[in-house]
Amino acid sequence: MNDSKFAQHLLGELPSLVSRNIVDAPAAESLRRHYEPQIKPSRATSIGLVITAILGGLLVGAGIILLFAHNWDDLSRPVRAVVSVLPLLASIGLAGYTILRRMDSAAWREGCGVFWFLSIGASIALVSQTYHLYNDMAGFLFAWVVLTLPVIYLLKSNAAFAGCLACIVAYRFALDDYWRAPFSPRPFALFALALPYYAWQAWKRRESLGVTWISWALVVALPLMATSLAKGATPVFDCVSQGLLAVVFYLAGRRWFGAFRGFRNPFRSAGSLGIAIVAIMLTYEWVYKQDSWQQSPPVALAWFAVIGGCAWLALGADLLRRGMDFNIAAALLPVLLAIGVVFRGGGAMLLLMNACVLALGVLTLLRGVRRDSLLSMNEGMVLIAALIVCRFFDDDFGFVARGVAFILAGCGFLAVNLLVMRRRAKQKERKGAAS
Repeated sequence: MNDSKFAQHLLGELPSLVSRNIVDAPAAESLRRHYEPQIKPSRATSIGLVITAILGGLLVGAGIILLFAHNWDDLSRPVRAVVSVLPLLASIGLAGYTILRRMDSAAWREGCGVFWFLSIGASIALVSQTYHLYNDMAGFLFAWVVLTLPVIYLLKSNAAFAGCLACIVAYRFALDDYWRAPFSPRPFALFALALPYYAWQAWKRRESLGVTWISWALVVALPLMATSLAKGATPVFDCVSQGLLAVVFYLAGRRWFGAFRGFRNPFRSAGSLGIAIVAIMLTYEWVYKQDSWQQSPPVALAWFAVIGGCAWLALGADLLRRGMDFNIAAALLPVLLAIGVVFRGGGAMLLLMNACVLALGVLTLLRGVRRDSLLSMNEGMVLIAALIVCRFFDDDFGFVARGVAFILAGCGFLAVNLLVMRRRAKQKERKGAAS
């Protein structure tokens, strides 16, 4: 029992203790004054307060924007300029009060952060519309991100961080003539300026639900940013970059969030899904029939491969040094990708990727059997079934071969689930006999 629960339980028992003359009234009052400050609101209450504060900030900001829009045509240009900065000034004043008096309240920090973030965008849009400062979306988003970065660090607002990442990704795609313009490092520089906040939060409050949410924001934003690295290259290099990023995600999730699974471990969940998708995509023959592998990757993508490769090696070595368990077939996917890039694909690469997907499914299935995890076993079987579906929907195989493969895969699903159910029934019987 933690200190908060113990204090709450003790204070609830005090009236009964006083009535039974176990402690006298002055002693009970002293205990009450001592333990009342230790009582903290429940986690559900805290989450509810944060959510309502974020929604309140969103609604207030949206309402102010709608009111301005309704009366905008009736206002002169100087009045428009003054009115445009009023939400920003109000949010700055509210942020000052929050920093001085309410920094210990997540609800105040998140609500004020959202309001400040929206007021920055609204003020820039209104002022630029009045004086025609920005005539493109990219310039507007760039200014919005630059002015939002201090908000993240001043208020320690996870919602403002997620909004900033969304603007950075939008800025990346809003750059003029996306597919033919030269590669621009500015979105990645802005991304790098926002990352220290996430690193600090993950280091201090790794088990909190707030870190889980901003981890999901990061997991969604990074692959979208990586797509610009393969600009001008063939789709296969985009697939290679996403595969490398997925492996780094998976290893990072195992290293720093190994105690969690599913939604609470965004890096592992997104990494596992990305590895499976990329590996299955590279089992298709059309990838190797085209000249995709014969071209050289862009310079930005080559640098990304170097940085991602270093992160992959560092994470893998650290996991091995600590003796932490991970799927070795998933971790070795970058090796296969490197072989495909160096040797320009070919039939051997097609066989290797099919073997990789099969190994991923089998190892995941065996890990699930060893840990008595029905979820892991079904994940492995789904991956194996996906490979069978991809291969046996090809016209190179007849109906009989495909039918036999589907029957065997279905029997495998049923056999594994039956095995687990019997094992769990035996465990319940043993517990019942022991009790």
